[in-house]
Amino acid sequence: MAVRGIRGATTVAANTVEEILTATQELLAAIVTANGVSPEDVASAIFTVTPDLNAAFPARAAREFGWHHVPLLSAVEIETNEGLPRTVRTLIHWNTERPIYDVRHIYLRGAVALRPDIGSEFTPIEPPVVEEPKSNGKARVESPRTVAFQGEPGAYSQEAIFQHFGRQVNTVPCATFEDVFRAVEDGTATLGLLPVENSQAGSINQAFDLLLDHDLRVVGEVKLRVRHCLLAPSGTKQSEIKRVHSHYQALAQCERYLRTRGWEAIVAYDTAGAAKDLAADPQPGTAAIASALAAETYGLEVLDAGIEDSPDNTTRFFLLGREEPPPAKVNKTSIVFATMHTPGALYHVLGELATRSINLTKIESRPRRNRPWHYVFYVDLEGHWQDATINRALLGLLTRTAFLKLLGSYPAANE
Repeated sequence: MAVRGIRGATTVAANTVEEILTATQELLAAIVTANGVSPEDVASAIFTVTPDLNAAFPARAAREFGWHHVPLLSAVEIETNEGLPRTVRTLIHWNTERPIYDVRHIYLRGAVALRPDIGSEFTPIEPPVVEEPKSNGKARVESPRTVAFQGEPGAYSQEAIFQHFGRQVNTVPCATFEDVFRAVEDGTATLGLLPVENSQAGSINQAFDLLLDHDLRVVGEVKLRVRHCLLAPSGTKQSEIKRVHSHYQALAQCERYLRTRGWEAIVAYDTAGAAKDLAADPQPGTAAIASALAAETYGLEVLDAGIEDSPDNTTRFFLLGREEPPPAKVNKTSIVFATMHTPGALYHVLGELATRSINLTKIESRPRRNRPWHYVFYVDLEGHWQDATINRALLGLLTRTAFLKLLGSYPAANE
């Protein structure tokens, strides 16, 4: 496979960890978006900084961006009189068959001066301002990097957002799944993160019902390896613990761990909520099961990590948005449909996919709420709706289903 080089540069407001991380991750996000780069296709990345910047932090930014297995090299440039101050440059080696002329190089912030012919093509450097009528007459500023999730701060959903976007992203905690949809629909958040299934507990039925009820698009997929942690106030010893609070699913996923220690399991409304309540009102002999992020958020101590009974505990999330992303190298498409109530109806629907050798990664039925004893089917398949084969299959489904809804085509998550 051919290796293409993607060049990019940006400037940094100040030589601080936060500014360098933010600017570098903004550059990487722009490069990934403009080219459809997948982390597994990045062969290596080289970062250089001008002498007025700390060379250690661009590589750290790449790691926090999710490039955990990409070989990285950082260096300090030779000082020149004409050079831009506080500049980060990168050269990304990309495994792709895309022709050289179709590779988009990115120059942001003050670095646009280095390549005005390229930098002028890209304007989303600062978040756009969206003005809408408000009762107080003020405009609302909408950040393109704001993601809504259900739960308290420190929830696994928030951890999944940070895993996917990096820590620089803004997050909006919501009380319910419905509120996540509402936050994206009214512009409070640009994207929403919705858990749809867990490898141990199965599908989250309410999430799929809401996907049918609302018109947001599925624009991405995130998979989080769930690592439960035993949390307690600082200074607590495991020998002192008698009871553990958490969400009922987390307690079930750690059942063997709790049983062998003889601890009482007490159900809480949320994993992060259990950590939050424990931090606010520490009780002797009491611990919580939640994420390491929750421990960091609420100032609790991690007494034990990875306490889940199964090492394959993974939650799958959908990213929800209002605009469709461009096709990536590896895509999935999610649809929902209902069949005619006739013999062989489902067989013929699935035949439209099978005869075209389209691989299904999920199929699940749910009761059709407005018609008792009728069902709708949620299907995930490999490919993008713009692919000729998928497009023809969807057209075939239109003739064989009572209704068909395309939930979205999106980049598949890394396994």
